[in-house]
Formats: sequence, C-alpha cells, structure tokens
Amino acid sequence: TALKQHGYTLEEMEAAGLVVKKDSGEYYDKFRNRVMIAIKNLQGKIIGFGGRAMGDGIPKYLNSPETILYNKRNQLFGLEEAREAIINLNMAILVEGYFDCIVPSQFGMKNIVASLGTSLTEQQANLLGGFTRNITVCFDPDSAGQEAAARSINMFLSRGFKVRVMHLPTGMDPDDLILQRGVDAFQQC
Repeated sequence: TALKQHGYTLEEMEAAGLVVKKDSGEYYDKFRNRVMIAIKNLQGKIIGFGGRAMGDGIPKYLNSPETILYNKRNQLFGLEEAREAIINLNMAILVEGYFDCIVPSQFGMKNIVASLGTSLTEQQANLLGGFTRNITVCFDPDSAGQEAAARSINMFLSRGFKVRVMHLPTGMDPDDLILQRGVDAFQQC
C-alpha cells in the first residue's frame, strides 16, 4: 500500500522481489511479519532486503531474489558502512549473517561485513580485496559454519590474502557473544 501511494506498480514491486503474485492473480507481501534489513550497494542505494521472521516463522530468513539490481554473489552486507574502517584498520572481519554484522558494528566494530549466506563467492573476495588484503573469518561454530569458513579461507589464501580465524565459544554466534558477554569478549576471541 505504501509503495502504491509512492507511485510504484504491482509489476515493479514484483520485479523487485517485494510482492508475489498468487495463481488467482492477487499479490501479497513477500516479507510479511518480518523484521526488514536493507541490503545496500557501495553507493548506499538499497538493492535488496533480508527479512527475519518474528517469532517462530518459517523460514527464519527470507531474502530478496536475484533481480536486475541485486545479485548476492557480487555484494557484501555492510560494506558501504564498513569500508572506511576497513581501509583505516587495513583489516576486515567477515561473518555469516546480518545480525552477526549489525550487532558488533553497533558496539564499535566498524570493519565488519557479512557474506550474505554461508558460501563466500569469488566476486565477494575480489570486492573485499579492493579495500584490504587482511581478513579475519568469524563464522558460526556449527558444522555448516566451519565448512563455510574452510572454503572461505582457501579462497582468500589462493588470492594472496593474509587470513586469521576467530574461534567463538561453542554454540555462540558473534552477535550472541557480544550481547551476552560484551564487546571485550568478542575482541579477545
């Protein structure tokens, strides 16, 4: 309704991945009942969204589809806000998810980005390489996160990056660690 009031058509909203057309021809909000996270390009323009279910909604995360503006393999979440700190510190911290990036950033860890999924792409590694060659990989300590970390490390090393690995306490994501134990505990890891 808000987008219609701003002059957007349902077809434009569908092309952007914000609404879905039912077989009946009616449209519904793809991200209903979700906390919305804007994904921006390096110019700060919103090019996609992530939506986290409120409560026990399934799936937990729902993301914008590939569109003319958004191709997740070419983007890193938070890079538009982190790039200055990455350049100044000559180091980036790479995490898996939106909140793993947002929460540490709110606590002063400004050189942090997320891979928009668990598998780092060549394009993302090359994009990050334009700002630093020093990476700290901080993926979740579960088996999927550790497998993704190993693939990311290999990709970075094959491109001449210096890579460090941050080990988190079992069962804790970066955002959990900071919220429960503080930013000092995160920095010690």
